[in-house]
Amino acid sequence: MKALLVLVLIAAFAAFAWWLLPAPHEAQTGGTAPITITANGNGVVQHIDRARGVVTIKHGPLPALKMTPMTMSFPVKDRSQLANLQPMQEVEFQLSYDGEDYLITEIK
Repeated sequence: MKALLVLVLIAAFAAFAWWLLPAPHEAQTGGTAPITITANGNGVVQHIDRARGVVTIKHGPLPALKMTPMTMSFPVKDRSQLANLQPMQEVEFQLSYDGEDYLITEIK
């Protein structure tokens, strides 16, 4: 019975210690600032919402972001980059991810 109690206490302590460990981005940066990952991609414009500053792109794989080919809408950092885009246009773009949000930083 005492051995079972000791085992339960050790497991509880280990679980609590695990819970206190920092998230991976905190351990790498020494704080709570997220790491921004940047990837370059190619795709075809499906839709442009100039008013919202969002472009929908059917893109290939983005290995740096562990993203498979898909169609996805992204906000654009500089809305002026949307001025000359047209649906079905092939584009190259740079995409950043801060752990929460995606953002196209460059599109041409």
